[in-house]
Amino acid sequence: MANFYPGETVICSVTITNSATGALTNPATSMTITITDPTTVKVVDAQAMINDSTGKYHYDYTSAANTLLGDYIVRYTATDGGRVSKQRDQFSIVAN
Repeated sequence: MANFYPGETVICSVTITNSATGALTNPATSMTITITDPTTVKVVDAQAMINDSTGKYHYDYTSAANTLLGDYIVRYTATDGGRVSKQRDQFSIVAN
């Protein structure tokens, strides 16, 4: 798990591949991110991610100087028509 200080930018990134072929692919409908703070409050809720190239997405989360310290949960959601795939990640905001 990566550690960041309050006020730093956390670059959240994910790669999407076709489960059958392993080739990079973009979900047909959407790619979103939700970030939850240590008290389970959603600080980012289902925001669209930036598509850098086929199958590669990122979202820049910049914490405030007074951001709550602790572990943050990241949930990536790829929607392709009726199929929804999710992936979980996390990072920590620590005192500097």
